[in-house]
Amino acid sequence: MTRRLTLCTGLVVTLAACGPNGGAADEAGAEGESGGVATDGAATGMATDGMGTAGGSADETGDTSTEPLPPPPSTGLEIVEVTVDQGIRIPVARDSALVGPTERNSAVLQNRPAVVRAFYETDPGYVTRSIYAVLTIEHPDGTTVPYESFVNTSAEDCSAFPYIYECRYSSPSGSFIWRIEPEDMVPGVVYSIEMFETSPGHEDDVSDKSSIFPADGGAMQIGIENSYMKMRVVVVPFDHDIDPECAEAPDLLAEFGTDYHGNPRTVADYFAERLLAQNPADEVEIIVHDVVPYFGNAQQGFGILDTLQQMRFQEGAPPEYYYYGVIRPCGGGPEFSGIAQLGGPSQGQAAQRVGWGVYHGSVSTTAETFVHDIGHEQGRFHIACSGEEGGPDPSYPDHPEGDTEGFGIDVISNPVSINPPSSHDYMTYCGTTWVSEWAWHLVSPWIAEISSWEQQASRAPTRPLLVGTVRADGTSSFYLTEGWFDEDSAREGHTVRFFEDGALLSETAAQWVHWERSEDYNVIVPLPVEDATRIDTLSWHTPQAEGDIDRASLRWVRPTSLVE
Repeated sequence: MTRRLTLCTGLVVTLAACGPNGGAADEAGAEGESGGVATDGAATGMATDGMGTAGGSADETGDTSTEPLPPPPSTGLEIVEVTVDQGIRIPVARDSALVGPTERNSAVLQNRPAVVRAFYETDPGYVTRSIYAVLTIEHPDGTTVPYESFVNTSAEDCSAFPYIYECRYSSPSGSFIWRIEPEDMVPGVVYSIEMFETSPGHEDDVSDKSSIFPADGGAMQIGIENSYMKMRVVVVPFDHDIDPECAEAPDLLAEFGTDYHGNPRTVADYFAERLLAQNPADEVEIIVHDVVPYFGNAQQGFGILDTLQQMRFQEGAPPEYYYYGVIRPCGGGPEFSGIAQLGGPSQGQAAQRVGWGVYHGSVSTTAETFVHDIGHEQGRFHIACSGEEGGPDPSYPDHPEGDTEGFGIDVISNPVSINPPSSHDYMTYCGTTWVSEWAWHLVSPWIAEISSWEQQASRAPTRPLLVGTVRADGTSSFYLTEGWFDEDSAREGHTVRFFEDGALLSETAAQWVHWERSEDYNVIVPLPVEDATRIDTLSWHTPQAEGDIDRASLRWVRPTSLVE
């Protein structure tokens, strides 16, 4: 049974509370977010009720009851470029003209928070001063929503740069900046911008610069895609109950500070924020699982991975779900912060979408590990930076330094923060991480593919499977279950033989992958017959070794519904 709580549009947390969830609130529950260059009060992202007013004076009779005068239009500066940032920078207007969807470096996703920045050029001799700008979003039904920005504008020589945003992106005052709410990021919306002086003294300045954008007085498309990009993560709090002195299980529903609207949030909410901020998704859903006791060794990675994989099967998790465990290890933690299997964008590789991490005293550190390991579950390899990353991806463009090589904005932090190109991709072990544009493009089709499976008709049928572990010493343990299998992911020369009454029923190719940080192998293979009782003998085979599978020890892990 689940209960769904909408935190804000684009962020959904599902609370699966079938019993009490143990654990105490983290002492760092009010810990803030970090990284990037914060804006200097330019935009809070909250829509205004009107245009705002400035100035005003008493009339000649001393009557101060008259309406204040509206602020005069700005002079001496003009907007020429506009970017939309939902994690990476996407130019949507250059040289005062629309950059169409096919000309962009990435799609603008619907129902996802965004930061819009409008970059201006100035007349020679422009005097530094505060300018008030209003961005008006117009929906297809004609309704409008205004957003405000106050910026201390100034002249700057950007002649060495092809575009002004390349010159001024790192400076919060280099542009007007607005955080747009997800409900205003929908296909078909258009926008316009008006700029006003905030103090007298420049009303009579002579300039051919326009105070409105577009300069013709119309509106311009943002060009938002009709996207469907979802990430569903089941987060499992483990209780490492091996000693009475062991710490309680992490409490993912404990309060942890506030979101950028100032509303209270939980640790699970914070996990959702961090994952959404660095992935091209229009919705992140965290399903908080009941506490699960764990009595094994938390210093080795594969035991909890195996447990999570069995939970996937037992709970009948949809193939697009990720599973991730958090644990406070008792008796000393492992030498790593987190671990995950390398997933793949096919339904048959759903069982590999498992990972877990140490629940640190710092919730922020725990969330960073979470984002990193979900990257592995998306099939991402490490990016080299510190030199300690195992198996780094040699195709990364800034190999081996690991810099993102591009600006990005954390649209969910408070205040909005700008992450420079010197930030490191979040799949490194270096500090000050963000998502690279290269990584954004890498996982975008991956997320689109697994999101499409939510339509029941697009899900492949499940089938009976044999799942288990072949250890480095040749021993093995297996169970029977039901799930998805992808023949293309089977490993050549690695099979399981099934016999009935001494006769070979089938020799079937198997998925055969290492459990992470282990010499043991995770083996998954479809049964050749629906009726498993017909199988009386089994054996596994590789080019190097072979072994028997104990038929008498096989048990069924029967799927049940995770979500009612």
